[in-house]
Amino acid sequence: MLASISEFFGQRVYGKQFQDLFEQMAKTITREYIQEIYNHIENYGVPPSFEEMMEKVKALTTELTMRAEWIREDYKEGRGYRSIKLTTGCKRIIKNSVNEYLRQSKTITAIRVNQRPAIPYNEAM
Repeated sequence: MLASISEFFGQRVYGKQFQDLFEQMAKTITREYIQEIYNHIENYGVPPSFEEMMEKVKALTTELTMRAEWIREDYKEGRGYRSIKLTTGCKRIIKNSVNEYLRQSKTITAIRVNQRPAIPYNEAM
């Protein structure tokens, strides 16, 4: 009987596990988007434009929303119904990830702008 109980609980689907999984996925995806800023600076010598960064924010939001929907559907398949707590948790994680991306991109851009060499003043003018 003990084996059947442990087997039952071993196959249960817990929303917290799905939320933790999504949070790890969101952190990884956000890090990839932040790395793209560094790659852009390395390749072009300047940070991406404001428009490019806003496009990335939109793409990040879309990608995380699609992943959250995927996680929610997997949870529904295992449980037979959706979880409002999981949905709310995914929304919170998406919001935090986008805010983290914006915070990091602002910091990276500010540091990069301050590191640019000053244009020498031409005294002959």
